[in-house]
Amino acid sequence: MKNAFIFLIYAWLRFDPIIRLAFGKRWTPRYEFMASLFGEKDAENFLKNRVKIVKARDKKSAPYVTPSNVDEKITQFLKINQDTKTGLKKRQQIIKKLIFWALDPEINAQIIESYKTRSNIVKALLGVIFQNSLADETEQILSGIKKIVFSRTTYIGSKGEPSPIVHNTLIDGVGRVLNTHFGEVVRLRNEKLEDLTKIKIIKEIKNDEKGTGSLAFSGAHRKDDPYRHKFPLPNRRANMLIRVLKHYQYSAWPESRETAIELIKNMESKLGFDLEESSPTEES
Repeated sequence: MKNAFIFLIYAWLRFDPIIRLAFGKRWTPRYEFMASLFGEKDAENFLKNRVKIVKARDKKSAPYVTPSNVDEKITQFLKINQDTKTGLKKRQQIIKKLIFWALDPEINAQIIESYKTRSNIVKALLGVIFQNSLADETEQILSGIKKIVFSRTTYIGSKGEPSPIVHNTLIDGVGRVLNTHFGEVVRLRNEKLEDLTKIKIIKEIKNDEKGTGSLAFSGAHRKDDPYRHKFPLPNRRANMLIRVLKHYQYSAWPESRETAIELIKNMESKLGFDLEESSPTEES
């Protein structure tokens, strides 16, 4: 009965327009009035509990992002016209948002299966978005992947993405990108060797016949098209992705560790050299 009466007085002190006009948000005079009626101890206990209730009620719930939210961003990205400045800006904002969702520990903090959202983000960044990205967007994506793998902050104080499910998605995506990168490296290397062979043969013919032939080679690697020719990647970015694979070959999770080791072995077998020798040391 006493608590009910205290509550009525509290409600009156809080919501009465004249009292609110007189005291504003100051609770000291209100407390003193309640203490004079019910005693300091009861007034303090009641107000302490009310503060807890108000704080709990006003506390913002943790942001919640679902895999379907990620799919919506992917669809938006693909529909935007990249030939305008506004379109380019919107595309980069979408990539930035996806990376933020993957990095922020507050996102889905209360959701046990939060890894599904992050896995979907990584799959998109290294998959359909990467495939349809321009040069600057590619740089933005790979910078984000580096942060996800090595810098993401967790509540337990560790650095880097904690989920083995997301690890596997990262390894698969990085493996696909590196396979395409090294495929283009090998193609260009073979093309160069072929051109050098042609030059040598034609020079020999010219020497024998003393002719005045001309050379015209096709298939040169165009660097003026940032949309279609993102491969081969810059050395520092390719080396960063190699570092990701080598990072996961020491993973505590057997599946991630074995997949990373197998990918590295397959790439080195096809290339004929150690991945450590494939490019200069990455810039920090």
